[in-house]
Amino acid sequence: MEFYGYKKCSTCRNAHKFLADHGVDVPFQDFVQNPPSVEQLKAWIAKRNEGVLPFVNTKGTRYRELNLADKQLSEAEWLDLLSTDGKLLKRPVLVTDEEVVLGFDRPAYERIVTAK
Repeated sequence: MEFYGYKKCSTCRNAHKFLADHGVDVPFQDFVQNPPSVEQLKAWIAKRNEGVLPFVNTKGTRYRELNLADKQLSEAEWLDLLSTDGKLLKRPVLVTDEEVVLGFDRPAYERIVTAK
């Protein structure tokens, strides 16, 4: 299991704490300091099977600063942006053998910690 987020994000900290409180010891990987590679993003996207857009943090400041709502980007362009600017990624990202969970989806987290 892998956990990615932004250390300054309270939702990410809460999700990581939820895992720890339920006996899941997984390192917190800050993807703002160390964004995922294009290859890693492609693997996550393939596992989730919903395309790249669910991985984009459309509510974030960085998204608004770059006026991305007004742009029609290809998947390759999105991958380039997401692999260089971790603040554009929806967070947190929890990767298990079976799935990729975006955001602190409490029912998904509860199911995962129950199944471990």
